[in-house]
Amino acid sequence: MTILSAGVVAPTGAVAVEFGKAVIDETVQGRVHRGYEAIGIRAGSFMFYPALDVRGEYNDNIYATRGAKVDDVIAIVKPQITGRSLWQRHSLTMTAYGDFGIYTSNSSENYEDAGVTTEGRIDIAEHSQLTARLAAQRDHERRDSPDDARGINPTIYYRLSPELRFEQRVNRMAFRIKSTLDYLDFNDVESSTGVIIDEDDRDRLTWTLEGRAGYDVSENVQVYVSGLMDRRTYDEAFDDNGFQRNSKGFGVFGGVIVEITGTISAEGYVGYRSQSFKDMALVDIDGVAGGLNFIWAPTKLTTVTISGERTVEETTLVGSTASLNTSFGLTVDHELRRNLVITLSGGYLNRHYEGIARDDDNWRGGLGMQYLISRHFRLRAGYNYNSRRSNVFGNGYDTNTAYVNLHVDY
Repeated sequence: MTILSAGVVAPTGAVAVEFGKAVIDETVQGRVHRGYEAIGIRAGSFMFYPALDVRGEYNDNIYATRGAKVDDVIAIVKPQITGRSLWQRHSLTMTAYGDFGIYTSNSSENYEDAGVTTEGRIDIAEHSQLTARLAAQRDHERRDSPDDARGINPTIYYRLSPELRFEQRVNRMAFRIKSTLDYLDFNDVESSTGVIIDEDDRDRLTWTLEGRAGYDVSENVQVYVSGLMDRRTYDEAFDDNGFQRNSKGFGVFGGVIVEITGTISAEGYVGYRSQSFKDMALVDIDGVAGGLNFIWAPTKLTTVTISGERTVEETTLVGSTASLNTSFGLTVDHELRRNLVITLSGGYLNRHYEGIARDDDNWRGGLGMQYLISRHFRLRAGYNYNSRRSNVFGNGYDTNTAYVNLHVDY
């Protein structure tokens, strides 16, 4: 039996009564320091927050290969603007961003990414909300992706993700139902020999319907049950290798969110997940699900975050149904001074490819620093190490990356 996971929601909230939000009221990274927060620009009933990231990065293995490593220095520019409504009821948030990478010696790796996100909330009643979200982006596939086609340029893809969510609270009970669409469209790419690599067989639409019901046992404890169903439909009936990759799945889960004395907050869950494929040659996946997200603040100056999960991700590797991903992560944030935070992080990810004899072990580690220079400027610098070890020859790599980043807010 294969063990799967529904995924742990990243900590973003402040109280246990909210769905999937296990977090201490104030963490080191989440803390807003008076005098350093963004001012913004008011326009009628909206506030707009422009920002800019300018980053210099050195990567000693830009193609993520085992041998014949190629290094380069990359300039990365990320402009962004966010607008938020100031209405007493309902809300509207809009974000637009760009992400541009310029390689000093390998211009074929240059990229121009961009995206927009809009989220609107209607307050139907005091404890009833309807939220709609739409995200659209142009992105490129990273060279360390196992599905990278290894063209002379990175693979460009487009993503469109609408979401509709309804939430209702009745005394101690809270209910949520969410429907999500996720459409991916990949561009073809040219190989080093001049042959066009067809990527259209990766284009797909994923529809997911989720329901969740929670009960507040106390102010600091919530138990919940949830269920989901999904359908993954590819534009082409058969991929380039003759497989039908359409699939459908479902999952049922139960969990608990706990906050203890304001210093420990955790979410744990267990359940069952299944995914079946149209093609008889592709192996169906099912089994027990489980996960944990744990946050500990030993002092107001230190936050420790531990996470673990198992997910199933689509793959187009020949003969493989999907990759079963098992990951663990540890992050420690420490505030040396009011305006100086250091971060130490590490993690492990195992990718097991169902249907073929391939297993990848991925390791990562990093050390970062953030210095708040003033209300408008902050300096970030750090080092990251990434490694992949595979039982299939030629798929491993090691990369070392160092960066310096200037972030500008208004």
